[in-house]
Formats: sequence, C-alpha cells, structure tokens
Amino acid sequence: MPSRTSKLVRIAVAAAIAASGAVATSALTTTAAHAVGTSSVDGPITRSEVLARAQSWVDEQVPYSQSNSNPWVDSNGSYRSDCSGYVSMAWHLSQSLTTQTLRNVSTQLGSFADLKPGDALDRYDGGNYNIHVMIFAGWTDSSQTVAKVYTEPDFNKVAKTDTYAVSTLSSMDYRPFRYDNIVDDIQRPARTAAGDFNGDGKLDVVGIDAYNNLNVYPGDGAGHLGGGTAMLGSNGAWAGFKAIAAGDFNRDGKMDVAGIDANDSLKLYTGDGAGHVSGGTAMLGGNGAWAGFKAITAGDFDGDGIPDIVGIDANNALKFYKGDGVGHVSGGSSMLGGNGLWAGFKAITAGDFNGDNRLDIAGIDANNNLMLYVGDGAGHVSGGSAMYGTGGNWVGFRSVMGGKFDQGGTWDIAGIDKNNNMNLYTGDAAGHVGGGTQMVGGSGLWVGF
Repeated sequence: MPSRTSKLVRIAVAAAIAASGAVATSALTTTAAHAVGTSSVDGPITRSEVLARAQSWVDEQVPYSQSNSNPWVDSNGSYRSDCSGYVSMAWHLSQSLTTQTLRNVSTQLGSFADLKPGDALDRYDGGNYNIHVMIFAGWTDSSQTVAKVYTEPDFNKVAKTDTYAVSTLSSMDYRPFRYDNIVDDIQRPARTAAGDFNGDGKLDVVGIDAYNNLNVYPGDGAGHLGGGTAMLGSNGAWAGFKAIAAGDFNRDGKMDVAGIDANDSLKLYTGDGAGHVSGGTAMLGGNGAWAGFKAITAGDFDGDGIPDIVGIDANNALKFYKGDGVGHVSGGSSMLGGNGLWAGFKAITAGDFNGDNRLDIAGIDANNNLMLYVGDGAGHVSGGSAMYGTGGNWVGFRSVMGGKFDQGGTWDIAGIDKNNNMNLYTGDAAGHVGGGTQMVGGSGLWVGF
C-alpha cells in the first residue's frame, strides 16, 4: 500500500471538467454530507460523478490513513483513506483496492494524451505499482502540458487537488489508467436563471447544482455574486430537471421558478421573496408535455405585463407560451419560422438588448456565436445578428442569462463558460455585449450545474 497520495479538486471541477477537460480549483458550497450521483457499487459511473465523489473528500478534508480497521465512512460508503482507497471511493468500488490491484479493474492507456477526467495516474516503480495513485481531473492548459489531479498525499495531510507537468509525471514514471466501468457524460445545458429572489432590487442567479439542489446566489448590483444557499431543501429534489426559468408567474410581486421536471412536466415553484421557493404545480398539461425541449426562458413577450414562457421544442422550433398571471401558460405558437430553425442552439435567454422596450431573444447558435433575435412585442422575433463577434467565441458555454446585473440601465448577459466560470458581458443597448469578467472568484465553480 503506497504512502503518498494527492488531494482532490473541489467538487466544482466535477461535471464541467468531465464534459470539457477544463479544470476547477474550488467549490461554491460544501455539501459533503450528501451522496453524490446515482451509480451503484462496481457499476457504470460517469466521469462527472467520479470527480464529484472525489471532491466530496476535499470538502470534508478527509485525512490520510492506511488503516483498514478504521476506514473513512460517509455517504459515499466505507473506504480506506489512503491514495488507492481514495481512487476506489471515487470509482465507487465495492472495496478499497491498492495501487497494485486497481489495475484489475482498469485498462492502461496509450499515452497521457488519452487521459480524460476521472481516469487515474498510477506510479510504476520498475517492477510493480507500489508507490502512489492519483485521480486525473483535467488539463490546466489547451496544450495539455499540466495535469490537475485529486490526491490523498501522505500522513498528516488531507485530500486535496494538485497540478503536475506532464514532464514531471513522465520522469516519475506515472502511467495512465481508465476504470473499466467509467462512461462519458452526456453534455446538457446548465440549469440556471436570473431574477431578484430576495427582494433587494438586485439580480441574483439561481441554479441546480451538481447535487441536484436549487441554490440562490445573491447579486451585489455591481456584477458579482455571493453565497449559495438552498431554496427548497438540500436532498437532491431537483434531480432530472432539464431546464429552469425565472419570473413572477403568479403576479404576487415575488420571483418564482418554472422548470421542466424529470417527468417532462412544466412545474411552478412560487417564491417567498426571501430566497426560497415552494410548491410544484403544473403550468401546462400533465407529464410528458414538455418532452424534448432543449431550453426555456421567461419574460413578457407580448406586452401584456404578464410573464410568458418561450422554449426550443423537440422539433427545434422556438415556441411561445402565453402566461395568464396565475401560474399557468397556454398556446405554443411559433415565434420565428417553422421546425428545425433552432437546431444546435445551446442556450437562450430573454432581455431588451436593443433598448426598444420589447423583449428579445439571445442565444448561442450551432456555430457557437451569440445571436440576437429582436422581439416585436407581439410574441414574435426576427433577425439573427451577432452580439459578440462571429468567430465561435461562445464554444463550450452551457448557460446564458439576460439582466441588468450591474444596474447600469442596459441589459447584460451572464453565462457559464467552457471553464465553468460565471462571466458577465455588459450590454450597450444596441444589441451587443462586451467584456467577460468573472462574477464569482475562482475557477470552475459552476461545474455540474
């Protein structure tokens, strides 16, 4: 059993790293008490779940120990807390294997370039694997010269993240391995929305995190976010939700959340004006009515003062659903052309981006450009002009949200980029945005949302 291991990266690394190969260094919240993911012991497990499990030990500051008789026990299971026990836990194995026996459940890769997040790096000692093993979390650079890892490093230390140059890994004779039951994640848009949920007149962000909890992150009115508190329990109640949108759908002066749940039903969760929501009533039809929708957003698109829902449906058409002001929507009319025009769009949001007092749609198209579709105030949009260049600058973005985040009078765009950072792009009220500053410090904090 090896005497050295390295610390895990924060849970924020989990899902986004798994999807993009980028790396994160810290987490928004500590929720280590909750079991991570849906895998079964020794069964298939996604890369994001491996990283989330690894992050949980970083959050818990699990101390290094080679004791089999006194394992670390938490919601992840019971595992020896040395380097190989750490990998065993992250892979959700039935027992704590060693640096040598981990090879019985994994396959050696051809080179470091073949590594994906959730794979392992096992150090060869010239005759066996009896030194140290680490979890590969991603690359810190596009050239793939520096790796980020999770590790249990040594006695009197705790699980953490670390970085190693490929040249160092090579000189130390680390070898890349892949767990035989690991599977790639299916990429999906982030489940986020923006609104004033605490009644302070400043835009906040709400999102479903890697633990499937709905959290609110209060805005400061200057383009930054803080906090990260649960809006409706912390028991993973939002698992399976595909998308969410924010609006005062029942017109009580408090911001609500609408979301497409695991049964493909559009549900309303009413806000209390203090950062919490409750309920879960159907807004249109029963289960399955919203199957196949790629994204939704909310706003008053027909000028009647009542929030509506707009979404890209299973046929890749942009559809308008009119709100009634008491928590329901109806209709489903096309906002621009017929089926297929919105194929490949990654995310959409609403806002008055050109300053004409009518809500528009901004979205990341199939070419990874942020495009503006101007609203007519009657439930339709037109156009399709670039808001921030045409060079695919929005590749890897999983979320966009419109709002006046800096209280500057113009509508801005906030979004989760390919590195899982929440960035702010300020609007000019002429259909363009610029900038790209972080709204929350650190790197990769929005992984898994």
